[in-house]
Amino acid sequence: MMPKIMILGANTLQVPLIQQAAKSGYDTIVVSPQKDEPGFKYANYSIFVDVRDKETILKYAVQHQIVGIITDQTDIPVRTVAYVSEKMGLSGIGYENACLFTDKYLMREKCKELGIKTLQYRNVNNISDAIEFFECINSDVILKPIDNQGSKGVFKISTKLELIDKFNESIQYSNSNSILIEQFVSGREFVVEGIAYNNNFKNLICGDTHYFNIPDVFSATTRIFPSKADHQLIRRVEKLNSEIIKGFGLKQGISHSEFIMDGNDNIYLIETAARGGGVFISSDLISLSTNLNTEEFLISISTGNQKAFPSVKIENIASCYIAFYLPVGHIASLEGVKDIDRMTFTHRHNLNDLYIGKKINQNIDKTSRSFIIVSGETHEDLERHVKTIQQTLKIEVQTNSGIEGPIWN
Repeated sequence: MMPKIMILGANTLQVPLIQQAAKSGYDTIVVSPQKDEPGFKYANYSIFVDVRDKETILKYAVQHQIVGIITDQTDIPVRTVAYVSEKMGLSGIGYENACLFTDKYLMREKCKELGIKTLQYRNVNNISDAIEFFECINSDVILKPIDNQGSKGVFKISTKLELIDKFNESIQYSNSNSILIEQFVSGREFVVEGIAYNNNFKNLICGDTHYFNIPDVFSATTRIFPSKADHQLIRRVEKLNSEIIKGFGLKQGISHSEFIMDGNDNIYLIETAARGGGVFISSDLISLSTNLNTEEFLISISTGNQKAFPSVKIENIASCYIAFYLPVGHIASLEGVKDIDRMTFTHRHNLNDLYIGKKINQNIDKTSRSFIIVSGETHEDLERHVKTIQQTLKIEVQTNSGIEGPIWN
């Protein structure tokens, strides 16, 4: 019998991890509540359970006598992975550490403990406390469910009336019924991917984040690696990231951190995670930038087979993901996907989820984006490739206002 490894999550972003586990010689037990997700096609065993249900998943893990449990590119199962591995004596990051890396309020409290500057914030579970904080700081704020992902329930608030209007909608996305209300700043944003093994940590790549210009959709239209910032600024961001990840005590795995600068050149943590970045950052963009097979590394540490800090070789290329939304309506025509597949500078994408006749609903978070992984020898080369893709992909959506195309920014 093949040793069994359990993977939490079965959507498109987990497919590379599931495929690598099979390639590495494991029977895969894939867990997700959504029966139609693509990862199940590659699973030896399929379990349809909420990935937050720690006790039920622990029972299945014991039943199957798994040798490891893992997830990537998603926050929601991180606590369950840590809980099961801890209860079964398997390799993991520890449940307490998993809670820290999946709770935006605890992240800020830990930063304060470490002496790392934070924006003004408060953890609230009722509108009265939220209003009190808003009136106290007398500036725009942002509402964030403390323990969710995909920018669900995130809103920028400029007035008391907006706060009252959006509070209940935001809190419904919080599993713990709490919201982080925080001072809002705008400025340059960075993303940093890192790697930890045996309590040692190293930054891998630092990139730039650019957002859609859509109200209350806090979602990136592109993340570009490496960052175009000057080396001194990149070093500042990476130094701060190292202080946070080491201070938070991540002993193994891939980390994904997001930062923002204000007008005074202060750098603040937006959030950090004990897993690789989504939209194939972990599976593809790290590999393109560093020649590191993240799935192989994650599987190796989860099964206790990793024996040394992996070798990392920085590649002299530029890469990114580009994303787009579609307007509300039905897809009337779709051309260019096969042409994009044939392009040597494109890698992975989720365009196969689109089809003529598909109903497109309102875009409220990151989960409804379509995206493509792109590379180039230089940043200029990368920009040309992105333009080629945007010109090649032709999608028409029948909306109430007529025919409209993709929303790229």
